[in-house]
Amino acid sequence: MAFMTCPTIVWHLLIAVICSAGVGQAARQAGDDRPNFIIYVPDETRAESIGAYGHPFVRTPNLDALAANGTVFKEAHVLHTQCAPSRCAMITGRYMHVLGHRTQTHLVQDYEENFFRYLKDAGYHVEWHGKNDMFSQAAFPLSVTNWTTDTGVPEGPNPYPFGEPGYYGYQGSRSPKYGNDSSASGDYRGILHSVQFMQNNPPEPFVLFIPGIGSHPPYGAPYDYYDMYTPEQVSKLAPLRPPNIANKPKYHNSYITYHDLQSFNQTFFDRTNAIYLGRVSYVDWMFGELVKGIDALPDIAKNTAIFVTSDHGDFSGDYHLVEKWPGGMDDILTRVPLIGRIPGGVKGHVVEAPVNVFDLFYTLTVMAQVNVSHIHFARSLLPELMGDAGDMNRTVYSEGGYQYFREFEPNDPEQAKSYADPKRNFYPRGREEVEEGCPRAIMAKTATYKLVYRPEGVSELYDLATDKRELNNVYSDPNYQKVRTEMLNDLLKFLVRTADVTPVLEDPRGLPKPPHLG
Repeated sequence: MAFMTCPTIVWHLLIAVICSAGVGQAARQAGDDRPNFIIYVPDETRAESIGAYGHPFVRTPNLDALAANGTVFKEAHVLHTQCAPSRCAMITGRYMHVLGHRTQTHLVQDYEENFFRYLKDAGYHVEWHGKNDMFSQAAFPLSVTNWTTDTGVPEGPNPYPFGEPGYYGYQGSRSPKYGNDSSASGDYRGILHSVQFMQNNPPEPFVLFIPGIGSHPPYGAPYDYYDMYTPEQVSKLAPLRPPNIANKPKYHNSYITYHDLQSFNQTFFDRTNAIYLGRVSYVDWMFGELVKGIDALPDIAKNTAIFVTSDHGDFSGDYHLVEKWPGGMDDILTRVPLIGRIPGGVKGHVVEAPVNVFDLFYTLTVMAQVNVSHIHFARSLLPELMGDAGDMNRTVYSEGGYQYFREFEPNDPEQAKSYADPKRNFYPRGREEVEEGCPRAIMAKTATYKLVYRPEGVSELYDLATDKRELNNVYSDPNYQKVRTEMLNDLLKFLVRTADVTPVLEDPRGLPKPPHLG
């Protein structure tokens, strides 16, 4: 197809330049057989919009190939449905409520232990190409060796004029500046940086972390990806969840009003989803270019594990909603891809048992034989990557929402400008957070049920055996009283057990030397 032409030329030029520079073998100390790790994290990419997770028509051949050659975790859930809190939990193995990483600007500090820092301190070179939303300025260089900051995807101008319905619908358009040039994006430059790193005698063992903008709205992409799917395909083959479902939390209706989307029919939202799927296919293509880079180096590839996941999902038209909601625990927000291929691992394996995404980052330390000394709540996925079925009795958790003034994003001085300007996409969401509230929520999910408890607002309970798409909230149904009570009791136990953690460092109980003694 035409969309492959320009990037393929760029790829061959890159290989030619690298080869002419005289690439040698990767440097690794004798006897050090610890694996390298590549972790690709495209933002806002939900699991059900990928072929390997059952989508009926989306084209994701490269992610599907990774699944065929590795392990797919069908029920991988994030710890939060916003970028920064989710990523902070990923890297620390601690739930958001433990240390208060609830907002977009309260990031991992230099005094907090994290899995990347363990790896770096153990001799791993940690290479980073993409966005942050994880480490504070002081913590970043303690955990990362080298980095670049290229991110972004050409989204095109807003097709709806300011002041008209649809302006806040996050729809991008064809980008006249970049047209059909798939290589014209910050995310793709991050891929090129990553390939260049691997091709130029990288220090081993290494961690290569690639956190791009990915599928984050505004929904837009290079021409061929923007036009890859149609609203008719969505309507006929993958119909979206309907709006106005009874017993849903308030934001399911108020969000539509604040974003001025109530006048649009189903076709608008089918179109939104079609563009989002095109963006997912673009993410897949970029991942394919990354895989070419590693597979062209068999001596490195044979000892390198590759993983793909995301920080949270996206409504992309379901329920007539767009983007995400900080207090939303909908499956399309919490459930993300988690696919891995490791040296010596099983192929074509599917894990149905629920897992949390921070399990992946702890698993890196297990595979690297690094001792983790701080209290965390992640579990190793190495058994599953070697063929184990996983724990079908496990409960996984996610959190969201706000309680206090500074937690609300428009009240955060670092984010205020994103919410104060009516011409910005986030303006209506910020207004809704402050005016309507965004109640704190916590999700507990098993293989058979999902509970979302909100001290204020509408709580939710879904019977996943009969209602996989979460369309019938049975929280108040007397037939489910026993299940609801058991899950609430388990949630109380969970919160008590995880409410705080003891620091690694210990303090002497004696007094310090008096000031007058110098």
